Amino acid sequence: MRRMPQPAKREREEFRMSEESFVYTACPGWGDHDYCALKTIVKDGKIERMERIVYSAPEEPDGHICQKGCLAGRQPYDPKRLKKPLKRVGERGEGKWEEISWDQALDEIGEKLCKIRDEYGPDKVVLWNLGAGVPAQYSFENLMPFRFANTFGVTVPLGSIGLDNGPFYAEFYNAGSEFPRTVIDPRIMVGTDLIYVWGCNPIENQMRCAQNLVRAREAGARIVDLGLIFDGTAGFADEFVAMKPASDGYLAMAMVNYILQNDLQASEYLLARSIAAYLVDDETGLLARDGEGNYLVWDAASNAAVPVAPKAGAYPEGADIPLFGSYQIDGKSYTTALQKLKDAAAEYTFELAAEKCGIGAEDAERLARDWVEAENAFILSGYGLRYRNSNETYRQFLLLGALTGRLGKPGSGVFEALQLQSWPLVFNDLPISCPDGVPGVKSVPVRMGEWFAKAEAPDSPYKALIVCSGNPVHQQPDRQRWLDVVDGMELVVDYDVWLTDTGEIADYVLPDLMSFEREDLITGACYNHIILQEPAIEPQVDGHEPVWVFSELAKRVGLGDYFTMSIPEYIDIRLQTQYPLIAGVQPPVTYERLKAEKMIRAAAPPEPKYTPYLNPAEVLDNETGRMEIMYSEKLAELDMATTKVLEPNKIGKSTEYPYQLFTGRQRFFMQSSFTDDPITVKLSGETPATRLNPVQAQRLGLAEDDMVEVFNERGHVVTRLVLDESVPDGTVHVWFGWRRRQFEEGTYAEITHQCAGKDSQGPLEDKWFADWLAAGHHPNPYVESMSSLTGSTDCYWDSWCDIRKFEGEITPNPQGTIVKEA
Repeated sequence: MRRMPQPAKREREEFRMSEESFVYTACPGWGDHDYCALKTIVKDGKIERMERIVYSAPEEPDGHICQKGCLAGRQPYDPKRLKKPLKRVGERGEGKWEEISWDQALDEIGEKLCKIRDEYGPDKVVLWNLGAGVPAQYSFENLMPFRFANTFGVTVPLGSIGLDNGPFYAEFYNAGSEFPRTVIDPRIMVGTDLIYVWGCNPIENQMRCAQNLVRAREAGARIVDLGLIFDGTAGFADEFVAMKPASDGYLAMAMVNYILQNDLQASEYLLARSIAAYLVDDETGLLARDGEGNYLVWDAASNAAVPVAPKAGAYPEGADIPLFGSYQIDGKSYTTALQKLKDAAAEYTFELAAEKCGIGAEDAERLARDWVEAENAFILSGYGLRYRNSNETYRQFLLLGALTGRLGKPGSGVFEALQLQSWPLVFNDLPISCPDGVPGVKSVPVRMGEWFAKAEAPDSPYKALIVCSGNPVHQQPDRQRWLDVVDGMELVVDYDVWLTDTGEIADYVLPDLMSFEREDLITGACYNHIILQEPAIEPQVDGHEPVWVFSELAKRVGLGDYFTMSIPEYIDIRLQTQYPLIAGVQPPVTYERLKAEKMIRAAAPPEPKYTPYLNPAEVLDNETGRMEIMYSEKLAELDMATTKVLEPNKIGKSTEYPYQLFTGRQRFFMQSSFTDDPITVKLSGETPATRLNPVQAQRLGLAEDDMVEVFNERGHVVTRLVLDESVPDGTVHVWFGWRRRQFEEGTYAEITHQCAGKDSQGPLEDKWFADWLAAGHHPNPYVESMSSLTGSTDCYWDSWCDIRKFEGEITPNPQGTIVKEA
């Protein structure tokens, strides 16, 4: 048989180069709690296309990809990316730059940091690292800035940030802990009977949740959307219930009242798993205790109080324990916790809910009845409520789940958040973020409201700001506040892929690499899987990933000995965890094994799928060991032991600014990401717009495509007007995400509510933070990340405004220019 001629070596190499290969990548659309790992197909050294990831069984069908993921492979080649380090050559914010080398940038930044440290102290340097939208979150984009901060001694201003707080508040005052109770597997919705999507828009904004909502409805679930805007989820749902802004608590408490007044609560569940039967001292508001520290319940059989030990102690054998009632013990009055709740909820009638929410009383009653009568049901609220009163509203949602026995019940539950994954995975990150251990941490935490009070003062002590992850000048409320804070600083540095609104006011801008160009672990998105992110392509710009950047910067400030390891070495440290779902994998998960296999399934059980409160015998982290959602004695001193509806701060409180400012985001953007892609820009209307109800517009004399100004006492934004019946009368919707330079004039970030600040960090939030610390937690977000979300309220949509036709001459927002290339 004649041998076929073999191709020459070069021809074989060219043939191999033309074949497709793949790696896994954290999607650049990472954020808003839709954390996706994608499959990046590479050919000839370039990204060919993006595909959904295919997990190993039994999670094989649960990878997915949205329009942003499909377009993500274009981003590394975007000509608008930062290409080299930039140094400001004009006035701060003027937009004039020169390109410089990395050595020059790091030498000059390092020299300025040393000068500030030596003259004023290291804590006069502020390091901002909010990585919610940076792929892959919880990895080197977070850990390396933490390591630098904790060895240099910077100030950390991210304590009690006003962002996504409500679910964590509710869980703390129910169970005594927050994470991982806000983590949930959305696949558990499939097979349920009823889903109330309350205040969020997962069909457009959370693809993982949307995927399982579709599956749930295909399996027979009825879906009701309760919300402000008629959005994509409202259009998908079987019913839409339009709610006035910040009114949700009135309906939730009317449902609570209905359950208790009609004796429809899950009594056996509540007795076993909650403090519903525990006695409360009517005089002090504290739970009754005997001399040995046991809690007291009433025994109807013996007509006397009997003890229950802390930490979910057993009830006395043979006792007949009522959930409701008031009793006398030694001349003092005591009432059960559930009776306290019943009495407090009695004022919340369906008629009151109808008045406050703008719905019919009969509809409110029907919603309550359907919630109780459904065999299995969910409330899905997903960080969707952003008002001054929303912490308590999330507590009320959780209460509805507890009263009906749905927390931990298969096919039922409450999604207060959208931390959607499967079994939570915990990595060995502390040795990386805190190389000298927690006692050796040098960074100084400050709660955000207190930090702003100092930073905005004429004698501000802060001299430098380093922004590592996030875009606070754009994404945080009240842009002018940030401009005032940095005005007197000696150094502002931004590290990002793009020239953002934050970068525009910096002195130095350092180009980061995209997830397609760097190695990392993908840990927060993976449905029971640990995934190695490998570079898909060579860097397309003169940028560097965070391990290199902070190692090089550390050398210049005398901390080089802390930054000597490589990325594979750091990954191996992260994998050396005692957490059983990772430690139990055999053979052990190592960098080398991940390099060979790319993806490894954790030792998580296929069933049951993860949901909080899954274990009926669980002893919770609070003192009682049981659910305290119906009565929290810690809040008794503020008259909040039983939940009540609080009022918003701004909405409806001003005659000068009579409308609600709503800044929901575009589904084709992810925060401010994808705002430079011409396809997503076109899909989003090509230019920023303000949406207004046609009835409201007619009353104000405004028409489609008018140039309008939305304004309040803080600033203004000018856009074209779109008339849209999806927006309720009384609400002005300016789309979130667009960069400032894309607006005609101003930006929505000028006029949003200050959070965290004096309006969102009051006595109730201060009590939460104090209780959290008393429970043994650490106040530093760069040690324990939950301290960033504890002790504040998310008020983004609790803002007021007015709107008018813009008749003036546009003063365009400035555009950045490079005046000198390297």
